[in-house]
Amino acid sequence: MQVKEAVQKASKYLPEVFETAADRELRLEGVEKSDDGRFWKVTFSYDTSNPTSLMRILRDYKTVKLRDDNGEFMGAQDGKLLGEL
Repeated sequence: MQVKEAVQKASKYLPEVFETAADRELRLEGVEKSDDGRFWKVTFSYDTSNPTSLMRILRDYKTVKLRDDNGEFMGAQDGKLLGEL
């Protein structure tokens, strides 16, 4: 699977796993292929600011892990780091 396909597939899985991501404008934050080439880790963020709060913009970060050979969903994690998923 090429990087664009990995990003596209991960963006479709994200709202299925994290309901808070549904109907949000996703921002791609990072893409990483595992050292052995078997997995993709794709990190997105989206705005979770309170509309009444003009002082701070808050973002949630989520990482989705996919198999490279078939795009199968392997897991997801909350947080900015690509880390050990």
